[in-house]
Amino acid sequence: MASSPHFILFLALAGTLISRAQSLTCSSQSFSNRSFTHCDDLPHLDAFLHWTYDPKNSSLSLAFLASPPQSAGWVAWAVNPTSTGMAGAQALVASVSGKSPTVRTFNISSYSSVVPSPKLSFLVWGLAAEVSDGRFTIFATVKVPPKTKSLNQVWQVGPAVDPDSGVPVVHEFEQANLKATGVLEFDKKSSASPAPYAHDGASPAPSPAVVGVNETTTSTTAPSPEKSGVAGIRSGNLGLVVGWFVFVWGIFSV
Repeated sequence: MASSPHFILFLALAGTLISRAQSLTCSSQSFSNRSFTHCDDLPHLDAFLHWTYDPKNSSLSLAFLASPPQSAGWVAWAVNPTSTGMAGAQALVASVSGKSPTVRTFNISSYSSVVPSPKLSFLVWGLAAEVSDGRFTIFATVKVPPKTKSLNQVWQVGPAVDPDSGVPVVHEFEQANLKATGVLEFDKKSSASPAPYAHDGASPAPSPAVVGVNETTTSTTAPSPEKSGVAGIRSGNLGLVVGWFVFVWGIFSV
């Protein structure tokens, strides 16, 4: 039987593993002096969205969390008023400027044109950014048209920001990056429905009822079977933790 010190060490390791597994879901996250009605574990790029939709004043308050691939990188959450991909999106981009995290607004008219834009096609206020343990949080409130039922959201992460222009350096083009789009549905809890994606001229699958900011939405796109990003990690958490329990217990019980 394992000695008492070994058993204590085993419990400490087990607690660490459980804590890490829980941190991979938005339900374990909280904010000082802020609260949100819903939270979504976005299906790609290890990203999370906390949000509250207020139909009385047609506003969406949100907190978006993601980690850039490098410490000098950037994260972004965007609304696309006209389509389902990154091209045409209006983005909130967080990065570290000097020693402090900042968030700026950008108009992404095409994949080759990303320019700072003080004004977007919709009102946005309460912009703020935080960074902790390499993970950025973007806070914002977005004005949406009355009676809106959904909007097209896009999220992304990148490795660096141009030091002269402040423009984000292009992100990677892995499947997780290209599929980081979805439809945020205000009247349904399952709000991170995947949306078709397109790149380099490829045409997205038809989705006439889910374009831009919608007054009604009927998504016909089934969730991707690929288990990447948070969705895949979350499904493997239990097996990983149990496996480590058995492995560590076997070592300390010798």
